[in-house]
Amino acid sequence: MNEALISHDGPGHRWLASLGARGMELGLQRIRQLLERLGRPERDLPLIAVAGTDGKGSTSAMIAALLQAAGLRVGHYTSPHLVETRERVRLAEGLVSAEQLDDALVQTHRAAAVEPALDPTPFEALTAAALLLFRVDQVEVAVLEVGLGGRLDAVNATEPVVSVITHLAYDHMAVLGDSLPQIAFEKAGIAREARALVCAQPSLVKAALRKHGIAPRVLSLGHDLLVDQHQLTGQPPRTTAVLRGPLLADEAIVELGLPGRHQADNAALAAMAYLAFAEWWLPMTGRALPPLEDALPALLDIDWPLRAEVLSTQPLVIADAAHNPSGMQAFAQLLLERGKLWQVILAVRKDRDPEELIRALAPVTQCFFLPRCEGETLRSAEELTAAIDRAAPAAAYAVGSIQRCFAEATTEAARGTGVAITGSQHALGEWLQSGALRSPRLQKRLTRP
Repeated sequence: MNEALISHDGPGHRWLASLGARGMELGLQRIRQLLERLGRPERDLPLIAVAGTDGKGSTSAMIAALLQAAGLRVGHYTSPHLVETRERVRLAEGLVSAEQLDDALVQTHRAAAVEPALDPTPFEALTAAALLLFRVDQVEVAVLEVGLGGRLDAVNATEPVVSVITHLAYDHMAVLGDSLPQIAFEKAGIAREARALVCAQPSLVKAALRKHGIAPRVLSLGHDLLVDQHQLTGQPPRTTAVLRGPLLADEAIVELGLPGRHQADNAALAAMAYLAFAEWWLPMTGRALPPLEDALPALLDIDWPLRAEVLSTQPLVIADAAHNPSGMQAFAQLLLERGKLWQVILAVRKDRDPEELIRALAPVTQCFFLPRCEGETLRSAEELTAAIDRAAPAAAYAVGSIQRCFAEATTEAARGTGVAITGSQHALGEWLQSGALRSPRLQKRLTRP
C-alpha cells in the first residue's frame, strides 16, 4: 500500500505513505477535526456526492463532464488511482500536478500535527487535500466519489447539495453488512434532508432512508428517467441509448464512449444529477445552466481509464477494472454482446471470491490466462487455477508472467477471438506501471497540459 501511494518524491506524499500501514478505518470524527483545522474548505464549495457499489466512478465522471460542458469550473475527486496518486484529483484543466497535490498534502499534514495530533487515514488525508485544492482553484462545483460505504466515509463530512447512489450489490460485506438492506443503509447516509437524492434502486434506498429518518427529494432510475433502445455499436465499441421520462420534455439520445447497458444506466443517473443541480444552481446564483440535451454530447468523450477501454483493435484487446460479481457480470454481458469467445487475462485480490468472478466469465471465455503477480494483495496464480477447477472445471487455463500471458493471449486472439483483461484494479495498475500494458486514456490524462 505504501509503495502504491508514493508516486512523487515530496514530503506530502512521503507523509501520505506513512499513513498507509493504518489501513481502513471508517468514521467521521477525524476528518471533521481535520477539515476544521484547515478552515473548512468544503463550506466554500457546492458539492455532489456519489456512492454505490458499481458504477460510482463512471457516474461521477459523467456528472463532472456534463457540468464542465455546461460552462462550470468543475473539480472531481475519485479513487483509487492506477499509477500516480494525482489521478484522484481533477480540476477544470485536467489532473492536478504532483507538486500541487504534494503542497496540499503538506498543508494537511501541518493541520493534522497540531496538538493534539490527529492520525488520519490515507483516504481522509487525500479527501482533505482535494478539498483544499478545489478551494484554491475556485471551482464552482466539486463532484466527490465516496471511497467505501457512505454513512461513515470521509466524503460524508461534507454537505452535498445533490447526492447520488448508483447500483447496489454485495461487496465489502465484512464492513457494510451481508444483506442489501444493510448495504443500502450505509450508502443512504450520504442523503440530506430536503435535498435531491438520485438513485438506481428506489425501493431499497427509500427503506434505508426511513431508517435514517431522512426525507430527501428522491429521483429514481426507471421512474423519473429511464433508458430505452440501448445499442452497442462501432469499433471501438460505444453505447447509444434513448433517455425519456417525466424530467424531460422530449426524449434525448445519448452516445457514450463507455460501452455497455450498465453505462447507459449510469448516464441516466448522471443526467438526473445534472438536472437536480441545475435546479439548485439557478436560485442560488441567478444563472441558468444549459438544457441537458446541450450537455449530453460530452459523454461521448469520457476518458475514464480501464472501464471497458479498448487498448488495441488488431486484435481487439479490452480492459475493464471489474472486481466484484455484479461488475463482472456487467462486463461479461458486454463481452457477450461482441459475439465471440475471449482470451481472458484474470487477476483477483485476496479479499475477493475468485469463484464468483470466474463463473461470470466462463460462458464467454475460451481460455483463462493467469499471470504471476507481484502485489501482496493479489491471489496467486495457483489459487486461481484451483478456483477454476472448482467453479468452471471444463475451462482451459494457462499460467505465466504477465508478458507471457499477454503474448500468448494475443496470439490466440489473432485467430478470431479477442483479449479481455480484468479482475483487479490493483493488478492492472501494477501492469501499467511495469509497462506490460498501456492505457491510451490514462496516458492522455497524465500528459495533458
